[in-house]
Amino acid sequence: MSRLKNKVALISGAASGIGNATALRFAQEGATVVGFDLNPAGEAWQATASCAVDNDFLTGDVTSEADVISAVEQTTARFGRIDILVNAAGVSSYGDTTDVEEDEWNRVMNINLKGSFLFAKHAAKPMLQQKSGSIVHIASIEGMIGLNGQITYGTSKGAVIQMTRNMAADFAHNGIRVNCVCPGAIETPLTAVLQDESMQAMKRQMESAHLMGRFGEAIEIANAILFLASDEASFVTGHPLVVDGGWTAGIVLSM
Repeated sequence: MSRLKNKVALISGAASGIGNATALRFAQEGATVVGFDLNPAGEAWQATASCAVDNDFLTGDVTSEADVISAVEQTTARFGRIDILVNAAGVSSYGDTTDVEEDEWNRVMNINLKGSFLFAKHAAKPMLQQKSGSIVHIASIEGMIGLNGQITYGTSKGAVIQMTRNMAADFAHNGIRVNCVCPGAIETPLTAVLQDESMQAMKRQMESAHLMGRFGEAIEIANAILFLASDEASFVTGHPLVVDGGWTAGIVLSM
């Protein structure tokens, strides 16, 4: 398969979860993939690395502008361009409005929002020179609906959705599309805490909130990202693509 043949993709949060699944799907579709993560490349990255000798992995912090600039410069120095940016680095957080400490608020905003902004800001520069590119942020349905205990995470993802719209407006006349994916609950390291025995009731409640009655898989989100990043979505920009198993569509009543 070659939907991304001759494309160079830079993906943050590529060591695990949605970012890792996206890196592998992109590589399978012919892209040259550069992964970026605070954590070093582990066993999960090896499948992507084995797809092509040029696939590379960089270690750094998305909240550090110096690290982000370095990643963009290393990618363009080696490959001459960046065609796709996927901002998949993120953290979860739980707490009611009166319980959240300032340090926790700042941590989540820095990683989920600032990190995506910094990567888009700097990856857009070679895209502007190319007059083409696709940026895909990872938001969440929690940025679209209100959930108790999600003031910090939900606010960060709501801001990502609005940032997507503003960036789309900034870059549309330069051939750069900007979209975001809004997943429901996905089986990733971020939701692994729900495997604990004490969290089973909450997990069942969350599963039932999806019309499809289950959590999504990282590959299902990666496939949506692939569509937005590819030329198949050439007339799509500024769009929050919901991939949530029907969570935001409605509820199923017991009859």
